[in-house]
Amino acid sequence: MLQIRSSQIARAIHSPVMSVPRFHKWSALPVAGLCAMSAMAQQQGSAVLPEVRVIETGDGATESTGQYTARSISVGKTPQSVRETPQSVSVITRQQLDDRNFTKVEDAVKQTTGVTVTRFDGAGNYNTIQSRGFDIGAIMLDGVPIPQGGNYATALDTAIYDRVEVLRGPAGLVQGGGEPGGSINLVRKRALGKTAIGFNLSGGSFGFKRADVDVTGALNQAGTLRGRFVGVTDHRDSRVANLFSDKELAYGTVELDITSSTTLSVGATRQRVRSAVDQGLPAFADGTLADLPRSTLAGLAANRQTMDTDDLFAELEHRLGNGGIVKLSARDVDRSSFYRSARANGAIPASGALNLQTVDFQGETKDRNYDAFVSTPFDALGRSHRLLLGASRLVSETYNGNSAVGANVAFNLFRPNYQLAYPSIVLPGYNSLTRRTETAVYGQLQVSVTDRLRLLAGGRASWAEVETTRLAAGGVASAYRPGRHFTPSVAAMYDLGANLTAYASYAESFVVQTALDAAGATLPPRTSDQVEFGIKGEFMDKRLQTHAALFRINDRDRAVADPVLPTASLAGGEVRSQGLELEASGQPMAGWDVLAGYAYTDTEYTRAPVSQRGQVFSPITPKHMVNLYSRYALRGVLQGFSVAGGATWRSAFFAQAGALQLQSGNYALFNASVAYQVNDRLSVSLSAENLGDKKYYEKVGSVARQNFYGEPRRVVVALKGRF
Repeated sequence: MLQIRSSQIARAIHSPVMSVPRFHKWSALPVAGLCAMSAMAQQQGSAVLPEVRVIETGDGATESTGQYTARSISVGKTPQSVRETPQSVSVITRQQLDDRNFTKVEDAVKQTTGVTVTRFDGAGNYNTIQSRGFDIGAIMLDGVPIPQGGNYATALDTAIYDRVEVLRGPAGLVQGGGEPGGSINLVRKRALGKTAIGFNLSGGSFGFKRADVDVTGALNQAGTLRGRFVGVTDHRDSRVANLFSDKELAYGTVELDITSSTTLSVGATRQRVRSAVDQGLPAFADGTLADLPRSTLAGLAANRQTMDTDDLFAELEHRLGNGGIVKLSARDVDRSSFYRSARANGAIPASGALNLQTVDFQGETKDRNYDAFVSTPFDALGRSHRLLLGASRLVSETYNGNSAVGANVAFNLFRPNYQLAYPSIVLPGYNSLTRRTETAVYGQLQVSVTDRLRLLAGGRASWAEVETTRLAAGGVASAYRPGRHFTPSVAAMYDLGANLTAYASYAESFVVQTALDAAGATLPPRTSDQVEFGIKGEFMDKRLQTHAALFRINDRDRAVADPVLPTASLAGGEVRSQGLELEASGQPMAGWDVLAGYAYTDTEYTRAPVSQRGQVFSPITPKHMVNLYSRYALRGVLQGFSVAGGATWRSAFFAQAGALQLQSGNYALFNASVAYQVNDRLSVSLSAENLGDKKYYEKVGSVARQNFYGEPRRVVVALKGRF
């Protein structure tokens, strides 16, 4: 448990909802007790802040620690510290999510070292996430990977998560086939044995209103049966005309201790989003970005989108007497999406007169993932080592082709009339079903060679298959079986002293391709490998963590046009990403929390057609990124108050369309907040993002559309409570 001997750092309170959404389908979701209180500070005097001492909880939970660092992470299956993980990892703790009012995973991770979020709609519901110039291949829910795509919500509301773990670089060992950018592991809140409740009421700029509630506690006298419920309702408008987003979420879980060492956990989450869709502004024909009012919408008031996500899960965990664990997980995630969008489809003429293209789209995907592993320490040759063995199976089904284009709508971007009628469009229905399966076995051996040197060796053997059924052609199917693919992972870690560990690691990943060669055969999978060298540090009783890393990723066998038959492809392309990352997070002294990160990323086509060779591979990735944030608890007569501030800076990035470039320019943003701990149960805060109200383009896409202004100054007031 957590022991805090201080102060005025009686900090905050888990975020959750006053008004619980009503979902008849989930009416049986467990509602138990009260949300776990954040640690209460014991005042030792107003002049000095005594040391804050954190005692590990064993399961790595961060929600009660009040810290910006995690004692343990689970992104690599085996519970271990960040320092013991020989790749770049950042952790966004529950305290960070609460202090900065991060309610969306995308908003949280884009404040993480070296991570870029690319949005595809103004409301921010369609996004992709990149790291080191490549997409994040999958988002893992409690270690179970779920494939991602731009037409589905990236993740559920952060109210249900204890922490967000971001691993940068290839993650083939834990996620299987996927892009080499990395993986994001979302660790859910668990049911607790102590009855507690937390709530959060927030309001702010552009019609923002949010309420969430979090209740947890024992469901029987012995405490062997526990439950937890989180409910969220969230409404926000925008400075962009007619743009809004409404979200409701319900999460429930029940845990049963079958024995003192075996726990069964089951639960479900449902999230519904109803919003307007905005697919961005066009640019001028020469690539110049328009200087328009930030309220401008290249669309109509009738634009709409809906997004539904259902997540069912079950976990059985058995804790071995030697400190090892055996875990079986099953996850069932269904996502559906619909939008109707009048959108720009060409460059801006001098008059501003456009023909808006109208399109309706519907998509659906179902993911089933099963995973089982054992992680156990063992003794040999007088030293302790660790072994991980596991197996998994993913079945992912995506329905395709249910979209249609309607009549164009005459529209003037300089004198917009948003009330123009949206034409009637009849969707044709899905024309194909793509079913992807991947079965894998994986393992890793960690050997303690000396007291300071540890060696890790492991890998994953995967058997993938992609099958497409043509629904409109009587169910005729085509299948592609790339066969077995092995992705190795090796590393060495050396303790330089009590606080520092140096490491070197090599990891691979692969991506199944769909492009065809001249003979009509599917190209072999792309393969990526990364070499990384770094140093990690832990100081101040592990409350302050530092990290420096150099990396290089080579991504090979990319599809490029066949010079003899341009309609076909060859597996001859190669790109390289390399760079430097620096990060520090935690508490350099009692009452003072800091986050600081810098990333330098250089991407290049190394084997490609002449027009691309030597060019930037990922132009949307800034070469330089800086994130800074600091929070300080005041003392003396101002005890109970805390102040915080931060800054982000991005160097210029661009979008490439042939010889044409759309340049963003660099930008810096600043934020600040002040909070007051009213008593042990209540706190109130005032925060502001983009303090200078800077007008800038957060994303550039093309001349036709997909260019978005960044969010204007936004002010939020929050009342948080715990009981």
